[in-house]
Amino acid sequence: MENKKTLIVNVICLILYAVLTVICVLNHEVWRDEAQVWLVVRDLNFWGIIDHVRIEGHPLMWYLMVFPFAKLGMSITSMQIISWLFMTTAVGVFLWKSPFNIITKLSVIFSAGFLYWLPVLSRSYSLVPLFIFLAALFYPTQKQRPYLYAISLALLSQTHVLMCAFCTVMGILFFYDNIFKNKINKKNYIAPFLIIFLPILFLCLYIFTCPHKNESVSQYIVLADKFFTKTYITYMINLFGVMGNIKGIFLSILLLASGIAIFIENKKLFCAFLVNIAYQFFIYNYIWMSAPEKTWAGICVLLFCFWIIFLQDNLSKTKKVIYNLILILFFGLSINLGFQLRNNDIKYDYSGSKNTANFIKKHINQNDIIITNRPIFTSSIAAYIKGYKFYYPITDTFYTYGYDSKANDYIPIDVQEKNLQKFKGKKIYYLFSSLAVPEEKVLYKSKDTTLIMTERFYILDNLDGKQNNVKN
Repeated sequence: MENKKTLIVNVICLILYAVLTVICVLNHEVWRDEAQVWLVVRDLNFWGIIDHVRIEGHPLMWYLMVFPFAKLGMSITSMQIISWLFMTTAVGVFLWKSPFNIITKLSVIFSAGFLYWLPVLSRSYSLVPLFIFLAALFYPTQKQRPYLYAISLALLSQTHVLMCAFCTVMGILFFYDNIFKNKINKKNYIAPFLIIFLPILFLCLYIFTCPHKNESVSQYIVLADKFFTKTYITYMINLFGVMGNIKGIFLSILLLASGIAIFIENKKLFCAFLVNIAYQFFIYNYIWMSAPEKTWAGICVLLFCFWIIFLQDNLSKTKKVIYNLILILFFGLSINLGFQLRNNDIKYDYSGSKNTANFIKKHINQNDIIITNRPIFTSSIAAYIKGYKFYYPITDTFYTYGYDSKANDYIPIDVQEKNLQKFKGKKIYYLFSSLAVPEEKVLYKSKDTTLIMTERFYILDNLDGKQNNVKN
């Protein structure tokens, strides 16, 4: 009877989660970081993708997953559905296989990260929960079935560089427990260890041997404040939204209590947890800024650690209650934020990309010239239209995707003006992102309620005074 009741509850929770998230996914307009992946795999050939992705400092796995859908001419919605499917599957594994009580499970799956940031924003972070839950599922049986555990960690390491430190530590622990300490059949674990270790090594070589610099990272390194206090505050805001001092202190205490609990119960897991936190803070502070989807993907390590702890035979019922309560409070305090984010995304345009693309398709010919004020900000529009490229005078280059370190260097203004002369006789339009523009020249503008300021777009008529025959 209990198993049947549990089955019914899990099915209802999974269906509810799937429906709530897919409605938001289908109403979500992609922004530039989501569009970037789609444009790279759509507009470059296979070897071009291999060469370009290393500039961005990412593993290839997410790009290769999206690759066939983009090359088959499908819409970017297919990429969004892939993210949603991974997250829905992860939630299914979590509901059926995790050792937590039902209230803890509900607190996790309806937290801001699981309800909104990871399933709705279509990025590689949506892959993290499934592979980390599979790693937790196979962790207790790693001696009997080492390949399943090794493959789950190998796949996890290829979701994002943020997961590499955790996977490296878990790989070292696997080596220590199953090869170094093992006096009987250590040879059986060498191949699984290599399955964990070699993808991480390949990823490091792939990224750090890149001959081109990552422009976005280079700019952040120069401009970053490099204060850990500020990084920590941003980290907490990414998890729970804007908060007062009392709530911030309370949540910090919960995070600290989680770390202490992991330390008390399993020193090895604590090492993995601590290295994961330190590594992510180092990246956020010195290499690239944090974001909600990054932070929520990283916090899944906390669930992994408690998952393993709950499986320990010597864990008392009292400790289970206390640890469940810590997780319920930590994740549950973001539930309201998650529903607010979801509802706002459905009610308003997250980005002006889709509507702007529809206007361009309807009113602007592919042979006309669209001049962008910054390709990084306007690239999300290109994800919804094929055959259009945006001209950037500063580098004298046509763009779809926004980050390209191999484009021409900046050129002087007089040369820019001279380059524009080659478009004489063609209709010229100006595409701006989040700028104050003269109203009399505006042919189109995004809704004022568009949620991301830099994704509010304006299309201006030819600025030389010659009017194009376009009506909004």
